[in-house]
This record gives sequence, C-alpha cells and structure tokens, in this order.
Amino acid sequence: MKTYFMALTTLLWGYTALAQKVALVSLEDRRSLSNSYFGNRCEIEIKTTGDEVRKYKYVRIKNLTKAIDSEGVELLTDKQDRADYAEIGDEKLKIELKNPLRKATSIKEVSGTLDLYNPTEANGAIVKVANFQAKPNVNLLPKKAPLSIVFFTKESVEKMAKEQKAEREAKMKQLDPATREIAAGLMALVEGFGSGMAGENELSFYVNGDNGKLVDIKMEDETGKEVRRSGRFISGEHLHTYSYDEKPTPKWKLKILIETPASVKSVPFSLKDIELP
Repeated sequence: MKTYFMALTTLLWGYTALAQKVALVSLEDRRSLSNSYFGNRCEIEIKTTGDEVRKYKYVRIKNLTKAIDSEGVELLTDKQDRADYAEIGDEKLKIELKNPLRKATSIKEVSGTLDLYNPTEANGAIVKVANFQAKPNVNLLPKKAPLSIVFFTKESVEKMAKEQKAEREAKMKQLDPATREIAAGLMALVEGFGSGMAGENELSFYVNGDNGKLVDIKMEDETGKEVRRSGRFISGEHLHTYSYDEKPTPKWKLKILIETPASVKSVPFSLKDIELP
C-alpha cells in the first residue's frame, strides 16, 4: 500500500509538472450590452515556459478540455477553431472563453493540450523542392506523406483543359486513383476560378488528403533565406494562394512543413486561479 501511494504521488507530481508549462500573458474580459460574441467574451493569452519546450520550435493549443470560473460556471465555448502554430519565444497563444459570472473573482482553471512541434528534414516534417515552378500539376510530396501538394498556374491548368475531352478522359482512366483525384480537382479550379487565379506576385497550390497535417508552405531564395510573405488566402479545403512583395523567381525553393509522428509531442497544460480584473 505504501509503495502504491508513493508511486501514485510521483505520477501526480510528474503530471502537475507537465501541466505547468505555460504562463499568463494577458487577460481581457469583454462585455457589452449587445448579444454579439465579439462584444462578449473573455480572452486569455498564454506563453510556454520551461526547459522542455526549448527542444521544439513551434507550439499551438491543440484543444481545451476544461475552463471554469470561481463560481463553478463552465466557460468553454461551443466551437474550438484549429489554432495555427506560433514560434516558441515570441508566441502569444490565444484562448477565447465565455464571460465568467460578474460575481466571480477568478478563473479557477483552464486546462487543455499543447502540441510542441520540431520540424526537420530528418523526421520528415520538412520537405524541400528545388525548381518546383517547372513541375506543375504533379504531387510534390513523397507518396508516403499524409497529403499531396500540387503547384499550378492558370496556364498549366488551362493547358490541361484544352486537351480533347475523349483523350483527357482516356488519360484520366489510366491514372492511379490518387493522381486522378488531383487532376479532377485542378480541372474544377479552372471552372470555379478562371481568371481569378494567382497573379504575378502569387503562388497557388492544390492541397489534398489529410489537410490538417499541413503546417505551412514557405519559400527560400537561392541563399536559403526565407522569403517574406505578404499574404495568404485559403479557399475551401484545397486552394492555397500565397502573396509576396516581389515576383517569384525560378531560383526559389519550396519548403513544406507537415506534421509527422516524430515531429510532434502533445503535452497537457493547466492554469489555475487566474485573478479577474
């Protein structure tokens, strides 16, 4: 019994240590006379702490499992949007909750799970593709990847569309199912977007498969320096368009970041007794 108690105590202590890898940055309790969500919500910003996170480059809130105020009222919202990764060190991870009761003095607890992400080429989370602009309409990721990413231009897809219908259908039947799905998706983009597709300072990609595993699509110049992005547009589940301050050159290298089992570690976090303003 004594041994069991000591083991349980050690286990609980270890969990508590894991659950304290965040610190409060700010808290704002917004209230208004309207029923609008944007005017009535409690926003908390947190950041990671501790030595463990220094082994990783990015972090995001995977989910929230508990949020209650000092009166015992549940504060979790009905919908939790997927959070983007933030670079560790500069991160301010945002948590949006319902407003606590006015008589509440604190948020008793906010708990959930963090994803710590350390992408490398060795663990398969970084895939670099040189000369990718010369490879339109084909999957740029390895077949074993959980998704496919295809670079395309308006011209490359229109060329596909101009093929004779019978010839195109015959070619489609010869393709393996995954490639056929990509081709069909690209054809749908032509019909759906037409002349509205990427401009001269933009690059467009068709993403298919387990899209939740895609972390980001970046560019590197010929020196290996990351090219600054001026905008990102995601339409539906598949179309990703990225804007830059300059026209992309053939020397740019594609850098794809994806989640792999070896690159992500999920850990619990917990904040307790957060004093309300």
